[in-house]
Amino acid sequence: MSSPEIRTRIRTLLDDWLSAGRFTPTVDCWLRSVDRDFSRALGEAGLLGMTWPVEHGGEGRPNTDRLALTEEMLRVGAPVTAHWIAERQIGPAVLRAGTPELKAAILPDIVAGRAIIGLGMSEPESGSDLASVRTRAVPTEGGWILNGHKIWTTQAHNATAMYILARTSQEEKKHQGLSEFVIDMDSPGIEVSPIVDLAGEHHFNEVRYTDVFIPRERLIGTEGEGWKQVVEQLSFERGGPERALSTWVLVPEVLAAPGLRTDEGALRDLGQVVAELSALRHMYRRIAAALDAGEAPIRLAAASKFIGNGFEKGLIDIARRLVPTPPEALAGLIEQALWASPAFGIRGGAEDVLLGIVAKLELPRDLARANPQPRLADPEAQELVELAGKVAGGTLLEVDRSDAGLDRLRSTVEDLGWTRVSVPESAGGSGGSLADAGAIVRGLARLGVTADLPEHLVAAHTGAGLGQREATALASLLDAAVLVGAGEAALALTIDHVIERAQFGAPLAAIPAVKSWIARMRMQLDLAIEAYDRALEIAGEALVAAEADDQASDAAGGQHRTANDPAGTSAAGTSGESAPGTGISDAQVAAALSAKAIAAQAGGLVAAQTHQLHGAIGITAEYPLHHLTQLIWATRDSGTSEHAALVGLGRMALTGGEAVIWDQLTDSAPES
Repeated sequence: MSSPEIRTRIRTLLDDWLSAGRFTPTVDCWLRSVDRDFSRALGEAGLLGMTWPVEHGGEGRPNTDRLALTEEMLRVGAPVTAHWIAERQIGPAVLRAGTPELKAAILPDIVAGRAIIGLGMSEPESGSDLASVRTRAVPTEGGWILNGHKIWTTQAHNATAMYILARTSQEEKKHQGLSEFVIDMDSPGIEVSPIVDLAGEHHFNEVRYTDVFIPRERLIGTEGEGWKQVVEQLSFERGGPERALSTWVLVPEVLAAPGLRTDEGALRDLGQVVAELSALRHMYRRIAAALDAGEAPIRLAAASKFIGNGFEKGLIDIARRLVPTPPEALAGLIEQALWASPAFGIRGGAEDVLLGIVAKLELPRDLARANPQPRLADPEAQELVELAGKVAGGTLLEVDRSDAGLDRLRSTVEDLGWTRVSVPESAGGSGGSLADAGAIVRGLARLGVTADLPEHLVAAHTGAGLGQREATALASLLDAAVLVGAGEAALALTIDHVIERAQFGAPLAAIPAVKSWIARMRMQLDLAIEAYDRALEIAGEALVAAEADDQASDAAGGQHRTANDPAGTSAAGTSGESAPGTGISDAQVAAALSAKAIAAQAGGLVAAQTHQLHGAIGITAEYPLHHLTQLIWATRDSGTSEHAALVGLGRMALTGGEAVIWDQLTDSAPES
């Protein structure tokens, strides 16, 4: 069974349950909606623990399949709280590091939907510093004796078991000497006290442990190695779509509401939803693939949570703007979302903690180990990026930016055949893929030049038969490559600067605010890269393959563009199929427009903030930063501008509704 088949299966179940009134869609459903019967029904349907080995009750499916299931449940606000933490986080931790006895005791109840497991990580006075654990587990015959105090423990009052992070030895460094356990909640010595949130709801708790016996087989992994295991485990907690979709149930209500605004500002708002969600969903898919490969995608998990929290909070404001006088059902959901929203940026790692995680990766304690130069995962694409840089001059300072020098660069690029890369050889091109062309464009942009290559590539494809609608999408995709490349280079230059430049006796890199901004820029560029990669994946081959079809279509007069709608979105269909007379679908156009918009926004942030971090040197003509920021500013508003891209996406969303946004415009793996 494929991921699309899993989507179809869970949708059928959810539609049936909704029709039967088995649940009511809820904001923040994965935290606030306990329904034991619902979780058991999922277990009976074989939909829990699907990624686990067959011998432990699973089906051995990839995490990308589980992602499809998870997205669909969050999309409709299903009551998933009862099994959520157990299936998402604790089960995988036990599978990786638990003893055979622990696996046998815990996993069957999770896959059956019977286990409700709370998270005993946070402690009073500790804030988000998970390593400052004072709860102690002292060795005793057959196990440990636990004493301590945990807080913000989700669903402890309903839990059948509890995950515990405790100190098992006192070491010099606070991250050492920690161990993980799973304990039964009916063990003597456990006291649960409710914490009622500002919405008047009870899902958090304080839990005190007094002389609680933990059997030896309830240890997860190796004693004293708990922190390393926790860091890996948090990739499961932070890197899921629940960090962006807690308020998604607002969207169908907004689009169906009387009084929905349809002006250009409203379209831009809707377009922002499409663009940002498309990049986020691709990021979640990449995280799922990394987990399947046995990796712990720490930076992407942190970035997805940080950006996702902003997205789900932003949906509330968009709903309020788009429907100023909401009907009762929508007003109730907006109220739910507002009451829940202050917690979005705290739970699972506060925003400052997430910024700190990414900052440490970019600016490690030993600054000599920093490696700001970005590398592509694909070795062949990385080679093309590096080759383009060498052809352009090698470094920002070595590029000959005189008129004659830029003319020579254009001639060299043409002589190398790069102006026809990705155009089929049968059509007079140099062959290769759009990914190859994009890598070359990206490499040139890292040196603050383009050699007019994007324009030449669009012209070459148009000459080979590419239609206007497709050419606009191609230009947007290549603009995104420019913005990403220039943004990457500006950030790398800035990281080098804050490491080398000292102020008040220490490198600028030691200043917390500097670290925070470096992390913010890195995460926004990560999102832009996801949007760009998604566009290549979804639209790349279609743009090339469309040329022969479009040549015939254009000859027959099949045009669907207007001066006010350069992407052809107003005349295009909304079913995700190609519009009449074109070779590219709305989903593929949307992917390219999303890439341009998100890359433009990331580039704008980088262009603004890198100058601030450079200080006075950054605004001088002799310093090379401005070559990158000028390129970002020029590209951001060229062709289909950021604003036009967002308005075009919004028009698609408004015409097609929530189903088209979800199934076509933002899906990272649409059915072919």
